[in-house]
Amino acid sequence: MMSSTMTLNGFEQELAALIGRPTDLRPFVCEGSPLSCDVFLVGFNPATTMEADFWEFWRPDYGYDKVAWFQRYIEERAAKPLKPGKTRRLPISPTRRNMECFVEGAVGARVLETNIYAAASDDMRSLDVASREIAPFRFLLDAIRPKVIVVHGKPAVEAIQRFDTPAKVIASDHHFSRKTSKEAARTYGATAAKESREATASPR
Repeated sequence: MMSSTMTLNGFEQELAALIGRPTDLRPFVCEGSPLSCDVFLVGFNPATTMEADFWEFWRPDYGYDKVAWFQRYIEERAAKPLKPGKTRRLPISPTRRNMECFVEGAVGARVLETNIYAAASDDMRSLDVASREIAPFRFLLDAIRPKVIVVHGKPAVEAIQRFDTPAKVIASDHHFSRKTSKEAARTYGATAAKESREATASPR
């Protein structure tokens, strides 16, 4: 649900003041205006580090260009050196695969893919304390006011409880990187879209 006072230009300016420009933070990914996203898909923090600046994919009067970002994600992921003992890397991570399936399943809803923390790291343990800043996520909640939030991964589920939001919060059974099938991710998306429609029909 779009804030009654927030414009896309205002959103851009406030977010830039919060995270800097350029920035290696990745506060969210979506296609088009984040202000019209009624569903949030929330993890703990981005798992794939990228050299690209978040703002390279921001388009004035449009919002975020996910298609361009996704292409860069694939390119940068393919170019990364393999870790010791590894002989190959999937084109996209299991988490990203299931996030895409979630969006596919959320027919009729606009999804903002985000995290409690906007800084990327190879795993949650390696995210240093200084990078655990919740202000960007809090800003997104306040500016966009989603109707539904789907959270995956126990740390993210625990963290979301610190935020006061009227949104319907749905905790997935597992983190999207493991024990979650593509079909399960699509089902979560469909459930989120259904809950969003019901919230629109019966506003609080």
